[in-house]
Amino acid sequence: MTRTSSTPIDTRERGWAGGRLGAALGVLLPPLAAFVVMAGVWEAAVLLFEIPAYILPAPSRIWVSLIKDGGSILGHTGITLFEAVAGFTIGSCLGALLGIAFAYSRILARGLLPYVIAANTIPVVAIAPIIILWFGHGIPSKIAVTAFLSFFPLALNMMKGLQSYDHTVMDVFHVAAASPWQRFAKMRLPSSLPYVFVGLKLNVTFSVIGAIIAEFVQADRGLGFVIMTAYRTLNMPRLWAAMLMSAIIGILFFALVALIERLLIPWHSSMRDRVRG
Repeated sequence: MTRTSSTPIDTRERGWAGGRLGAALGVLLPPLAAFVVMAGVWEAAVLLFEIPAYILPAPSRIWVSLIKDGGSILGHTGITLFEAVAGFTIGSCLGALLGIAFAYSRILARGLLPYVIAANTIPVVAIAPIIILWFGHGIPSKIAVTAFLSFFPLALNMMKGLQSYDHTVMDVFHVAAASPWQRFAKMRLPSSLPYVFVGLKLNVTFSVIGAIIAEFVQADRGLGFVIMTAYRTLNMPRLWAAMLMSAIIGILFFALVALIERLLIPWHSSMRDRVRG
């Protein structure tokens, strides 16, 4: 009896595990296959056309450089990752607070939103030296630059999300005499989450870019420092290895945010369409 009753459960568990494994392979295999094909074509083109390494190093030379200087590059990667995560967190929190203020105060939004948009158009290469002068040449200035870039996308998306609620649902909350906090926490904030995660995904890319550009301006460590020193010495394989590491941390950071999005808003249509696909 025990074996008979456990068989359907075991079958369901194996089917669930197989489905999860199949879904994971469906996500990972296409980009991995594309990477292998592109790397092969790249390697063949460099060999076939005898392209000098200072113009375009072959993937094999980049890999050798990454293995040879792996400890050093990983150390610099950790510095850049810390700056990116810290700036992302600070900038996103401040942007979320400003977005909430804009959503609840039309006067504040009309008065400050034009300046927020104007500040967002300032090139980071122009603002980075100023921020470094204010905060010094250490890690805090790199975090400040990253926070500056991560501030605006979430502020605008948070404001838009909090304003995009269902008015029929809001009427129900009014009839139920819900408090302003209950309307915010149980209705407006959940409905804004798809917009919030769009802003967070933008912030992921901006945070890595901001950290590296800040290191271009003034730094003695980090991937931006590695890229600039490798460029000055024409060590292109090391430069490309540093760029590869920056791409990897950006992809992993983005994947983490996407995973959190999938866990928090599985009810959203984009999540359901992704599962069906």
